[in-house]
Amino acid sequence: PIHCSWDNAFPNHPPDPTRIENMADLARAVTENDCEFGIGMDGDGDRIGVVDELGRFIHPDRLMALFAKDVLSGRQGLSEEERVVFYDVKCSLALEEAILEYGGIPKMVRTGHSFMKRELDRNPSSPLAGEMSGHFFIHDKWPGFDCSLYNAARLLEIVGRDPSPSEGGPSFSSRFSSLPNYPSTEEVKIPLHGKREDVMSAVRDSFSDVECSTVDGIRARYEDGWYLCRPSNTEPILVMRAEGRTEAALDSILADVNARLGEMMDLSALQ
Repeated sequence: PIHCSWDNAFPNHPPDPTRIENMADLARAVTENDCEFGIGMDGDGDRIGVVDELGRFIHPDRLMALFAKDVLSGRQGLSEEERVVFYDVKCSLALEEAILEYGGIPKMVRTGHSFMKRELDRNPSSPLAGEMSGHFFIHDKWPGFDCSLYNAARLLEIVGRDPSPSEGGPSFSSRFSSLPNYPSTEEVKIPLHGKREDVMSAVRDSFSDVECSTVDGIRARYEDGWYLCRPSNTEPILVMRAEGRTEAALDSILADVNARLGEMMDLSALQ
């Protein structure tokens, strides 16, 4: 274990395990000690982040795909309500595809763990929910709340079913090798000028000819990717992200977004 002494000044780094820069010390410890992987937890014990044996950060939506494979493995033939997996609008298309491959029913919901908890209250048969912030709600052998210790233990259980890599078992990184790593932008924050409702109404109008989810801002679905624009719950900003199945697809999506919104706001940070 590293950085386990309590200090609310956080002298090493902020306690957010979903930020790559905050996982640098853990990544170094993993590679220097030939560990199979490393787990980071946040300050109040409801989020986790993970690095593989090479010290590379595993994004939370990719980690959720591993949890989805595990919880859905024994649910084939059950009702749709018992196979619904909830994820937030910032997650990769690869997660949706993985849930479908494992026999689940993917359902995208609003970002924010409080909204996720509400969704689970309305759907008590769902075995799993999670979001890019590192909150995971596993509800098959566990009451379904976001506990860092349980989620870390569940990950250890999954990995521990196989021999260690030194005994011929799979490396931690190989568990994600079948999951596409689609090109995407970072999560970009654009200053919000004007009333939130007016700006988002204008954005929606700009995408009126595109299939969009409006559960949280808009997530426009393209043939080979998507674009997200949602207002922050806590700041006067718009949060944007885009993903394409290929670099060319991502470039095409960004060009289309700029053509639709470029005169309305400065999108240079998204390009």
